[in-house]
Amino acid sequence: MAFFVSSIKNLLYCFIHEDFHEAVSKMTIIDSFLFLIVHLVDKLGIWHRLPVFLGLFYLAIRRHLHQEYNLFNVGKSPSGVRFNPGDYPYRTADGRYNEPFNEAAGSQGSFFGRNILPVDQKDKLMKPDPMVVATKLLARRQYKDTGKQFNMIAASWIQFMIHDWVDHLEDTNQIELVAPKAVAGKCPLSSFKFYETKRFPTGSYEIKTGTKNIRTPWWDGSAIYGSNAERLQKVRTFKDGKLKISESGLLVHDEDGIPIAGDVRNNWAGVSTLQALFIKEHNAVCDALKKEYPDLNDEELYRHARLVTSAVIAKIHTIDWTVELLKTDMLLAGMRANWYGLLGKKFKDTFGHVGNATLGGLVGQRKPVNHGVPYSLTEEFVSVYRMHPILPDSLHLRNINVPPGPNKSPPLLEKVPMPDLVGHKGEKTLSQIGFTRLIVSMGHQACGALELWNYPSWLRDLVPQDVDGKDRPDHVDLASLEIYRDRERKVARYNQFRRALLLIPINRWEDLTDDKEAIETLKEVYGDDVEALDLTVGLMAEKKIEGFAISETAFIIFLQMATRRLEADRFFTSNFNEETYTKKGFEWVNSTESLKDVLERHYPGLTKKWIYSSSTSAFSVWDSPPSAQSCIPLYLRLPS
Repeated sequence: MAFFVSSIKNLLYCFIHEDFHEAVSKMTIIDSFLFLIVHLVDKLGIWHRLPVFLGLFYLAIRRHLHQEYNLFNVGKSPSGVRFNPGDYPYRTADGRYNEPFNEAAGSQGSFFGRNILPVDQKDKLMKPDPMVVATKLLARRQYKDTGKQFNMIAASWIQFMIHDWVDHLEDTNQIELVAPKAVAGKCPLSSFKFYETKRFPTGSYEIKTGTKNIRTPWWDGSAIYGSNAERLQKVRTFKDGKLKISESGLLVHDEDGIPIAGDVRNNWAGVSTLQALFIKEHNAVCDALKKEYPDLNDEELYRHARLVTSAVIAKIHTIDWTVELLKTDMLLAGMRANWYGLLGKKFKDTFGHVGNATLGGLVGQRKPVNHGVPYSLTEEFVSVYRMHPILPDSLHLRNINVPPGPNKSPPLLEKVPMPDLVGHKGEKTLSQIGFTRLIVSMGHQACGALELWNYPSWLRDLVPQDVDGKDRPDHVDLASLEIYRDRERKVARYNQFRRALLLIPINRWEDLTDDKEAIETLKEVYGDDVEALDLTVGLMAEKKIEGFAISETAFIIFLQMATRRLEADRFFTSNFNEETYTKKGFEWVNSTESLKDVLERHYPGLTKKWIYSSSTSAFSVWDSPPSAQSCIPLYLRLPS
């Protein structure tokens, strides 16, 4: 039998890029054939141009392969230890007791996982110098935006999600980067200091050390609730299950001017606004539950409202935000299938979850699925979410005291520099602007494009904060720091990253981009060594699929981890039901489809007044025309 399998694989190697022979040698015979299918499609470069149903088949195969071969546990898992989920029918403050066989999985202080085995770069931390890379390839020359596809609310949203998911525990040792003479005149900081990422022994052989997450990586709304009991105590009112919010609809602040929310580290006004909106959502759920179930006490109201609000956030991200990020019929179908299954919303609303995850969706499955690896978010996930070029140089503040203009676009009032909207200063500026004006202004402004030479210069001289939201004394060059962080955390560089994700690597700079100036600058920084290319630079330089605001390489991590955030969580699977959420709470989640629904619930008439098209998502630019309607069923459509 072994000889037969070996012979078959030797035959397959004739059709497979030699860089993947080792990976295929570790696959089952069935998976080897599945890989051959996606590999042949990749060679032709046509997967995104396939008819929708064929494209979904391609993505399903890819997702399966990554679940089998691109999930690595960091740290030891307890064996045979099980708690009773019935003892914890709610989300805990620190994320514990979600995965039945591993009470600590996804909790605050758990290890970051890996999609790719660590690549030690100790001898290459400064090759090439991070400040050279940032200055020559990332620093913004002229602001480039995303047109009508993605607005500043969308930019704020993903940062709102990061405040829910990931943040590394730092060590007490400081490192200093000094700008080389060749670029010193173009660097806002001649040098800067920052704290090392703290590493811990894992107790395992394959991955000996790892880093820890100080946020809870579950989709549990920790950006508004916090990732531990101490933070949760600060945000709760302890009356009717509610959280603290000001009469103005913005966050409350403490005596030091620091906002009171679940996560306040390195905030800016856009994130703060979304935190306030979903605190209002939580409190509205509390009111609805108390009216429906008057015997529920403060703790019970809080617990049910947190479940409902977290699910609303996850649903919006899945079927609203991501659909705008990856604006194609294929991904519209794919993301809705993640939540509702191929049978669709109407069927699921009528009959409930029927069949497997493919037919009925990931949400509502009978039990959580972790593919044999305890749940976590990964170092590679953090790396592809480095999206700071989406931030502009200024926010275009609109005048909402006059009637809407053409396409419901309000006139420009002033341009507010982004540094005035960051940190403590940003909170003061937001209090003067107010929720409605800021949200309408962000809705009508496109966010930045994820491309070379579009990293905001103001983020290269930034005042960072500690976990309590207090300013640190040392400014940082965030663009340079992000290059360093990937190397420090042993994240593979671009080409090895692609190989490990079963994507065809580049052999020359022309494979990456058609931009002649970009090619010349890449050669200037990296020479002819495409293997030295930093991941962040590669993601920005990579040719984009039409309709995608992100690179294909980043998307492959999204494909795997967006699924995992839902299917591994019992509150989206085995406990996604009326018993856990209450009947009223379950109806609340099922009836909410978009951010527009949430905005309209708390600010009636806002979206109808200021969004041009009734079908336009709140994440696309608000004066954009409606999307073209097609009479062809979604799964049968061809790419436009």
